[in-house]
Amino acid sequence: MLYGVSSIGFGHAARSAAVGLKLRERGIEPVFATGGNVVPFLESYGFKVHDVVAEPTPWERNGAMRYPAIWYMRYWFGYRSTKRRMKSLVDGLRPDVITGDEEFSCISTAIDKGIDHAMISDELELGFAKGRFSRYVEKKAGAWYADLQHRTSSLLVPDFGEDHENVHFMSPAVRTVTRSREQMMSALELGPGAQIILYSASGSGIGGFIFDRLIRAIELLSPPGVVLVVTGLSEGPARPWIRYLGVQRDNQDFVASADLVVSTAGKSTIDEAASYGSPLIAIPIKNHSEQERNAAALGFSFEDLYRLDQLVPRYLGRRTEPLNYHGADSIAAYLQGLLQ
Repeated sequence: MLYGVSSIGFGHAARSAAVGLKLRERGIEPVFATGGNVVPFLESYGFKVHDVVAEPTPWERNGAMRYPAIWYMRYWFGYRSTKRRMKSLVDGLRPDVITGDEEFSCISTAIDKGIDHAMISDELELGFAKGRFSRYVEKKAGAWYADLQHRTSSLLVPDFGEDHENVHFMSPAVRTVTRSREQMMSALELGPGAQIILYSASGSGIGGFIFDRLIRAIELLSPPGVVLVVTGLSEGPARPWIRYLGVQRDNQDFVASADLVVSTAGKSTIDEAASYGSPLIAIPIKNHSEQERNAAALGFSFEDLYRLDQLVPRYLGRRTEPLNYHGADSIAAYLQGLLQ
């Protein structure tokens, strides 16, 4: 099984690792194809990974997505070069099944070559454009993407919904927690009375606009015993109550142990927090349609950035019943069926 993964951020990579580990439990060892920082991330799990995918990160300034038309065009050129490399990889590996988590070159290659395949995606519609030219470019990109979805044999959505045509809803896919809260508190050298606010920085490097405001909110509130743990960043403003941990492979352990998680509104972190019962404040990137939809479903919006001093005490420590999502196992079972 060849498994293509979008190289933008770590959300797709985390979900793909969750599914890959479930495939491994079933005796199936997928071979991954991705790019950038996702390559060493997946290799750390012992997977074979080919570095062939090139995808540009969207531009963001002051919390707002910028120049989507240029990003679409850069994405298209990256897709074309990636597809040439993907075709060569497929010709060499000759996989029985191809899977892609919002990595489209592997899916279109599978369609071209008549190879059994399944695409994993929770973003079925585009909607980043605001200006006239951007909307024109997005219309073209949207038509291509809609056609790809229509031609895909199986479209697996890691969310809840009703199956129709080639679309199958599998429920959210998250990684299994590997360390308890007690183990995490010990590793962080924190006493039993400490409270952890986790700022989970985006793997794409977007989200600094939230971090600055979050620090100000915590300084204003001065909650006793609170430690701000930052994953994804190795350095930043120095405060005695901030711990910078850099990129953490098993970030799900920090999400599960936190008394409050603050992040952008990417689906991976949202699903992990809900699955483990951790309270979450999700601030979407402005004009990023997927994140704005994700945040709105939780009752948040970009304007909540300016109310963090009110939201932090409201959500801190307010854990909910864990939902214990099993989408990774459901997707692995579906993919296993394609190999039989």
